Amino acid sequence: MITENVIIKDWRKIDISFGLIYPNKYTLGMSSYSIRLLYFLINSFDNIACERIFLPDNLYIKFPASKDYSSKNNLRSLENKVLPEDFDILGFSLHFENDFKNVLWILEKAEIPITFQERLKMISKDKAQFPLLIAGGPVVTSNPIPLSKFFDILFIGDSEQNLKYFFDLYQVYNIQKIQFKEFLERAKNIEGLFIPALQNNAKRVILKNLDDSPTPIFQLISNQSSVESIFENYFFIEINRGCPFKCKFCISSFHNHPFRNRSYENIINSIQKSIKYSKFETISLIGSCVSSHPKFEQICEYIIDNGKRLAVPSIRVEHLTQNIITIFEKAEIKTITIAPEAGSERLRYNLGKKIANEKILSILAQIKDSQIKNVKFYFLIGLPNEKDEDIDAIINLLKSINRLGFRKNSLRVNINPFIPKLNTPYEKETTFYLDENLPKLTKKYQKLDKELKNIESIKLRFKNFKSIIKNARLQAMISLGNKQVSDLLLEYYKDGATFSTLQKAEKELKFSLNDYLLKIKECYSPWII
Repeated sequence: MITENVIIKDWRKIDISFGLIYPNKYTLGMSSYSIRLLYFLINSFDNIACERIFLPDNLYIKFPASKDYSSKNNLRSLENKVLPEDFDILGFSLHFENDFKNVLWILEKAEIPITFQERLKMISKDKAQFPLLIAGGPVVTSNPIPLSKFFDILFIGDSEQNLKYFFDLYQVYNIQKIQFKEFLERAKNIEGLFIPALQNNAKRVILKNLDDSPTPIFQLISNQSSVESIFENYFFIEINRGCPFKCKFCISSFHNHPFRNRSYENIINSIQKSIKYSKFETISLIGSCVSSHPKFEQICEYIIDNGKRLAVPSIRVEHLTQNIITIFEKAEIKTITIAPEAGSERLRYNLGKKIANEKILSILAQIKDSQIKNVKFYFLIGLPNEKDEDIDAIINLLKSINRLGFRKNSLRVNINPFIPKLNTPYEKETTFYLDENLPKLTKKYQKLDKELKNIESIKLRFKNFKSIIKNARLQAMISLGNKQVSDLLLEYYKDGATFSTLQKAEKELKFSLNDYLLKIKECYSPWII
C-alpha cells in the first residue's frame, strides 16, 4: 500500500519526537479528521517529528498485553518504524470509551508503566525515563477522571490554541533546564491542561474563530481500493464545529459549544489548495451539523463544479430540501444518513429534534423519487421517559417509510442504546442501565427485530442484543466514571477485559456499578467542565 503526503523527518534535526496514537486499527484512525489535523499541526513545527501509531491490523489482540505473545515489534510508528517507548511524547486521540482497554494494551506492550504514580516513582527514585503521556479528544473533554490514573496531562477542549505553549514548555524540560515535577507545575498554568498528579482545575479551551484552525492541505491519501479504506481516499474539510440545536443527549452540542462556522472564503481557499497539492477524488465535509452552514449549498456546488465527488455525514432531516436533494443527485450521492432518533414525536421533541413524522415521510418520499437509492437511519432506545408505545412508534414509522416503495435493503436501520454523557442535560438518566431494567432493553431489541426483520426494504444493522447492551453499559460507566471506576477498569483490563472480568473486578473491589449509577441519578457528578 502506498500512501501520499506522509511526512518523514530526519530525527537528527529535530528536538522533540511525538507519537500520535489512535488506539484502534489504522482504517478507523485514518477515517478520523482529528488524526489528520493533529498530524498536520504538530508536524508544522520544524523541530518536532510527529509519527502515527495504531493497533496492529493483522493481529488478534489478547488482554492484558502481558498475556499477548505477539512481538512488541508489531507496535511501531508508520513513518520511521519507531517503538512507542522511544518517543519523547505519546499523544492519544480518544474518541470512544470502548477503546480504553486498547490504551492500556499499548502501554503495557510498550513496557511503559501503566499508571502515572508508577512512572513518577521510577523517575524520582531511579532516574528512569519514559515518554510523556498525554491525551485529548471528546472522551477526555467529557470526563477525564476515569483516565486520570494513567496519563500525565489531559487536554480539555480545543487544542489548537495551546499546543505551542505546551511544546515550548516541554522543550525547556527536554533540555533538562527544569525537573519533571516543576514541568507539571508550570503546565497546569496553560489553559485547558488537566494534570492528574496535581488535581488542578482545568477549564475547557474554546477556539473562538474556526478559521484559526488550519485545514490540512497535505492529507494522507491511500491508493488502496477497498471498502475498509474508502475514507482514506477522501479529503476532509471541517466546515463547522459544535451544533446549534442542542439535542439533550449530544456531546457535540454541549462539549463543543458555541456553534462555529468556518468562513466561506476560508473553505473555498482550502479546496483550491487541496486540489492543487493533493490527488484525490472525493471531498468530505466535516462537522456535527454541516447543513447548518449558511453557505452549505454553495460549498457543495463549488466542489461538484470543480470535478470532485462530494461526501457528507448525517444531515438534519428538515434541511433536506428539494434543492439539496438535487445537488446530491448531481454529486452522485447514493446514500443519505439521517437520525430521527425516536419514532414518536413526543420523545423526539423532548430530545430537541422538533420535526414531525409527517414531515419526515414527506422528505423521504422525495428521496425515494430521486436518484438517491439508500437511506441510513439512526434511532435510540432506552431514552428518558421512554414507554412501550415509543418502541411501537419506531416500528410504525419504518413501516410507513417502507410503504413509500423503497427497494430491497435500501433502508439501513441502526438502533443503539442511549448512553448518558457527562455534562449534557441527560447525564443523570441512567435508569435503563440499572440491574432491574437491563432485561427491558433486551425485550425492546427483540420486539424491533421481530417486527422489522422480514420487511424487504429494511436491512437491520444490529445483532447480538445482549452484547450491544453490555457494551453500552460499559461505555456509560466510563462516560460517567470517577476514580473508583478508574481502579475498576484497571482490574477489568488486567483480568482479560471481558464482561465477566468486569463483574469479577466489581466483587474484588467491593464496587457496585448499579449503586454507582443510582448515585449519578441522584445528582452526583465526578467532573464539571
